[in-house]
Amino acid sequence: MGAAALACDRGTAGEDPAEADRTGTVVATSAVQIRQSFDSGRSAVVLGLEGADGIGTELDRLDQLFSLGVRIAVPVHLRDNRIGTTCLPWDSYIGLPAISRRRKCGLTDFGRAVIERMNSLGMIIDVSHADATTLQDIAKCSRQPIVATHSGALKVEDFKRYLDDAEITVIAGSGGVIGLWPYHYGGHGPRDLSALMRHARYIADLVGPQHLCLGTDINGVPGMLAGFQAESDVRVVANSLRSSGFSEQETADILGGNFMRVFEQVTPG
Repeated sequence: MGAAALACDRGTAGEDPAEADRTGTVVATSAVQIRQSFDSGRSAVVLGLEGADGIGTELDRLDQLFSLGVRIAVPVHLRDNRIGTTCLPWDSYIGLPAISRRRKCGLTDFGRAVIERMNSLGMIIDVSHADATTLQDIAKCSRQPIVATHSGALKVEDFKRYLDDAEITVIAGSGGVIGLWPYHYGGHGPRDLSALMRHARYIADLVGPQHLCLGTDINGVPGMLAGFQAESDVRVVANSLRSSGFSEQETADILGGNFMRVFEQVTPG
């Protein structure tokens, strides 16, 4: 990977490969394609889906998404669905009165079938928005590493979107990664790079730097921390990681190598 950074994010499944090709971008469905694109100086994107509500109760829709190039998906996003339950419903994000939940938390029987099918296809499971019960259920059910592409440590800041020590540990135990998230809005999230590094150091001290990556979610949030406003600001995160005691190799791994390890293990080809 060298100095190249691979930010771990999900986009949409509607990208046009022909349009991507016209811009010199590779829509990558395997780790080999990502490495080849970097070697040739081209950008690579991995298609993802944030929220699997659209599959309804039809498992075959996962196969259709996979055939379109989707290689990472968040089973549960901003509301409870037929798969599992969310840690922070959309109404709580915008300050509306909470909508009552109509069933218990955790994976449903259908949700377990979804995790099994994602494993069989070779699609990475992103637990970023799952509540603690759903996340733990997914970890028990999955035969492959799971990831939380954009999150943080609950012990550093009390925010429902962040992970407690048990959740961090179970993700790391699966061989997965947790994405540092430079989100700041409405009084939540790190205010600056120094605060983001507190999350990095806490998670690294708990489970090791090999379980960290960077996931900006930059196209889906209303605010970012001071000092990070665009994809090019990945460079300042690299500088902050080094200043916070991470070695050159650990920094390179956090900015791409660790996620690539998971991507190579989970996805075929």
